Formats: sequence, C-alpha cells, structure tokens
Amino acid sequence: MPDWIVHMAVAYSVCRILYYKYPVFNSANTVLAMLGAILPDVVKLDMINHLYSNYIFAFHTPFTSLILAGLISIFFKKKKLAFLFLSLGVISHFALDLLMIDVGAGIYLFFPNNWQIFHLDLISPDDYNITLIALLLAVSLYLLGILSQRRSNKKYIK
Repeated sequence: MPDWIVHMAVAYSVCRILYYKYPVFNSANTVLAMLGAILPDVVKLDMINHLYSNYIFAFHTPFTSLILAGLISIFFKKKKLAFLFLSLGVISHFALDLLMIDVGAGIYLFFPNNWQIFHLDLISPDDYNITLIALLLAVSLYLLGILSQRRSNKKYIK
C-alpha cells in the first residue's frame, strides 16, 4: 500500500461522501484534510537528505502530527476549522496505518506518555489491491460529483 496515494485518496473519499450531507466539506476543506493525511509522513522527507536520527520516529505520532496541524492552522483565517480538517486527515492517516502489518516500528499511538507500538496486522505493505480500491473509490466519487453538479446546473438553466 503506497502511503501518500492511499492516504490522500481515503481523505478525499471521506470528505466527498460527507459533502453530500454537510456542505462544510467543500473542496477547500477537502484539500486541508488531504494535507493532514500526509502530514504524519512529512518525516519521510528526511530520508531524502539522509539525516536519519534515532528520534525521527517520534514525528510519526498522533501527538506530533496534531501539533503540526495546529501550527499550520495558525496561517488560516478560520483557524479552528482549518485545524479540524487537518486533524481529520491525521486521524484517517493513523486509522489506515493501524491496519498495516508491522514491518518496522509500528505506531507510537500514545507518545509521549507511552512508547508501546500498535498495529493490527491486517494489510500487507506491498498489497496494491488496497491502492486500486482507494483510487477507484476516489475517482468514482469525483466523477459522481461532476455529474451531480452538471445535473443541478441544468435545473437552474431551464
């Protein structure tokens, strides 16, 4: 399961499904949720520079990711709403990561209070079927949104 693709597709799908009931899940807020979904993996950018340290795993935790979401939300006019959508993405990220088979460290779910590793061992990291399903769902919801938007525009034209 390639990380960023699936995390973004799931965040997009969740927001698009909720948009039909709650208009606050608009496109701009969906992008915030997608950003929040890849926020915990920002630590992987460190692999590019090869600046690996023993403390790098502390950044892939809900605690640190929510702090980053708070810091990012400071730059928005509606800070509380931005934080909520970034947090939704972070939550979806860790919900998906919990399903993975442990190949490395797992998730430090209750860091900094506890260094215990959590994982449910349900999905293999090299299972591309999950990626296909997530992408098909996201594309289907995107096309469904375009179709419903065109139908609603035709009603107003008449």
